[in-house]
Amino acid sequence: MIKFINKIALIGLTIILLHTSSTYAASFQESLINIREEINRDNLDEAINKLKNITVTSDIEQENINILFGDIYLKINQPQKAEEFYNESLFTSDDNIEALTFTGLADVRLVQGRLDDAIKFSEESISINPNLIRPKIILAIAKTRLGDSEAAYKILNDLYYNKKNAEISLALADYFIIFDEKDKAITILEDYLSSDPKNIKVVDQLANFYLMNGDEDKALEYKFRVFKYYEFNRNKKKLRETKSWILSVDSSYFDKPVKARKKRKKENEEYQEQEINSYQDNQVVTNYEKFEFACTGWGSGFIVGKGKYVITNYHVINGAKKIAVRNGHGKIRNAKVVDFSEKYDLAILELDQNYHHKISLNSKTFKNPLPGEDVVTIGFPGIGETAWQPTITQGIVSKVFTDDDPYPGTFMTTISINGGNSGGPIFDLNGNLLGVAYASLDKLGWIKAALKEELKIPTDMGYAIQSRMINKIFEYKQNKKFKNKSYSRAELYQKMLPSVVIVHVSHK
Repeated sequence: MIKFINKIALIGLTIILLHTSSTYAASFQESLINIREEINRDNLDEAINKLKNITVTSDIEQENINILFGDIYLKINQPQKAEEFYNESLFTSDDNIEALTFTGLADVRLVQGRLDDAIKFSEESISINPNLIRPKIILAIAKTRLGDSEAAYKILNDLYYNKKNAEISLALADYFIIFDEKDKAITILEDYLSSDPKNIKVVDQLANFYLMNGDEDKALEYKFRVFKYYEFNRNKKKLRETKSWILSVDSSYFDKPVKARKKRKKENEEYQEQEINSYQDNQVVTNYEKFEFACTGWGSGFIVGKGKYVITNYHVINGAKKIAVRNGHGKIRNAKVVDFSEKYDLAILELDQNYHHKISLNSKTFKNPLPGEDVVTIGFPGIGETAWQPTITQGIVSKVFTDDDPYPGTFMTTISINGGNSGGPIFDLNGNLLGVAYASLDKLGWIKAALKEELKIPTDMGYAIQSRMINKIFEYKQNKKFKNKSYSRAELYQKMLPSVVIVHVSHK
């Protein structure tokens, strides 16, 4: 009888343990889903707080956590750090984790501009799990950048008609924007929004697209919805960014009635009919000219020499057979290389037609960087929206290398420099040019030093060439004086918008 009771007790205990285990597994998966939702909503602080509260009991669970940390680092533009976490989960027995890991690595390579690797990793992910959407989107984006637009469109179109979710709709809309089909992009997103009216990413992108299409009122209407969303969710960083965007379009938006805004719109439309020949505070131009040839690579640059020349990195134009630039006000000029320094990774492009001389940066604004100084860079990382208007990123000067240091003529900054930022200007908050963004760590010797001396490669730093090197290398000189006025970051962006260019190259 006692033996029988013991057997019953053992069975009961086993059932309890299995139930507990099953309950924990379900709870863990639920936590992962919640964290994923926070990441997708850009609530990164909340996502990190929730990650801290998770107890990891197995290697599989840790690998899932690593992927989430990788996704977070991608969100904050630290692809190298993201790659470290993805690699931690690469060798696993779980197919789903492996597929997600290859997807993350594909995203990293896409950000870095290493398109062949992005394609390779996305195809690896698809072969493991054909149901994943993100690697297919990455594959389409990479093929678009490499000039295979037909293959890219087929991938996105097939996805769109099989499953209309937000991610697919946004990707297809971005594709149409690249080829200047703004109406199609807007139609796709409006169609999706009709079934999911609270999707804030779609609302946000619609605001950008309406602005590109010249409908300022509609753009402000949608962007204000984004503003209220972040206000409700107490996302201070996104709230500041959204408010800055709104004020860059209409500085009176928060303190003037609708009638005044409509009057302002009419005035802007009248202005846009004229050639852009001067700075205009809070002026946004939407009639962007279209490049005549397919892009196989790109970077950033800035206008000098009374509107006749552009400074950029040598590695941006190295091997290019065709070069053109488009400034932040949408005007395109064809260009050719007239001088370069491979050693210092600088190049001067001569334009076939001058930009207006008032938007040209001159040597009197060139200034030496100082450690601790607040700085911003303006450039063109990524595709989609950023292919039309540049982004602005802030940081401080971390270290300045002198002529006696191992890397003379350069400096370090906390600004994260990503693919496409290369060649872009770095300003102080007075509008002085401190340097040229420089994305290649290898050319600064960090990778070689790390391999030789087992040093840790910095992943949260950007590197730049000091502006004085432009004068030193090219003997570039001008006499016009720049007013030493302090700007907010939003004002500086508007001030420098016409002076910054995307450098569009073809190697074919």
